Amino acid sequence: MANEITVDNLFFRYHEQSPYVLNDISLTVKQGEWLTILGHNGSGKSTLAKFFNALNVPSKGDVVACGINTKTADEWINIRRNVAMVFQNPDNQIVAPTVEDDVAFGLENAGVPYEDMRDRVYNSINKLGLSGLEKQEPHRLSGGQKQRVALAGALALRPRVLVLDEATSMLDPTGRKEVLSILEKLRVEENISIIMITHDVTEALLSDRIIILAEGSIVHEGVPNQIFTDEASLGKVGLRAPFIVQIANELRRHDVPLPEGVLSHEELVSSLCKYKPIA
Repeated sequence: MANEITVDNLFFRYHEQSPYVLNDISLTVKQGEWLTILGHNGSGKSTLAKFFNALNVPSKGDVVACGINTKTADEWINIRRNVAMVFQNPDNQIVAPTVEDDVAFGLENAGVPYEDMRDRVYNSINKLGLSGLEKQEPHRLSGGQKQRVALAGALALRPRVLVLDEATSMLDPTGRKEVLSILEKLRVEENISIIMITHDVTEALLSDRIIILAEGSIVHEGVPNQIFTDEASLGKVGLRAPFIVQIANELRRHDVPLPEGVLSHEELVSSLCKYKPIA
């Protein structure tokens, strides 16, 4: 399977004499993969996110996005069509007076012909569950709806990679659930690669693979089950496993023979229903 993003020995600092804020980062993101980058504030995860679509360029090393080295300035527009970003605060991304105008904004800048643009706008609006809100003023929408408008604008560009930088952190539980559910559906239906930047360990359960950053370096990498059953390593970087995983780990310490890989309420309940304690 082809790599959509390849980061090779990336170092970055803001000024020539300042310390590096990213140190020797190497990673790949495959087509259709969901990668979560976890870390506390100041770990470098949001800085790293900006390299995937050439908002930042390496001080040393290389980032290749959809086959293009991000150091090639003439290709930045093309890179940003293929690698779309959705940021933390939806209010900072909405620029037009109606939902349909906002979804169309990026397409207009990209010079997409009107008929194609119209089809893409309404297709994206429909996929994001915003049908009927086309003429609504975005500032009147809920937080979850606003973030779906931002996602619709990104999706209309037909990107190969979608980068979400703390895109659910300002949403209430209902809005967060809405957005995550849509992302899962998009990943399956569109085969889009998703890179989620977050400090929320529960959201990371949805991913295929997790990278943990601390002080600008990758300190752990693996599938969710590997990452979240290693409580000692999580503790060293100030993270805790999701609550459901903590419960499963504690039950194992009390000799309840749960299988590895219990990452959801449904899996835990199913395993406990099969458990027959020795009298």
